[in-house]
Amino acid sequence: MTPESAQEKPVDKYLRTAAVLHDLLGGTGNIVSLAHCITRLRLTLTDRAQVDDTALRAHPAVLGVLERDTFQIVVGPAAVTPLAAALAQLLADS
Repeated sequence: MTPESAQEKPVDKYLRTAAVLHDLLGGTGNIVSLAHCITRLRLTLTDRAQVDDTALRAHPAVLGVLERDTFQIVVGPAAVTPLAAALAQLLADS
């Protein structure tokens, strides 16, 4: 380990997961809105076809995917709030 790497902050696991989900959902241009409930991320998407369903469903943080009036990703009660905040941060920074 070099002195530079010893001083680097570890990447927040939720921010890292949010970055992967962001890409699998088609990026900032495809995410119109983001909200969450007790266990799910609720998204409105521009183009559903831009979602990489196979990789999204295979991601270890994703417990399930539902399509109702919104596109919903089940991530569980412990992860939903920090993951929603991290995804919102990525969307705001884009």
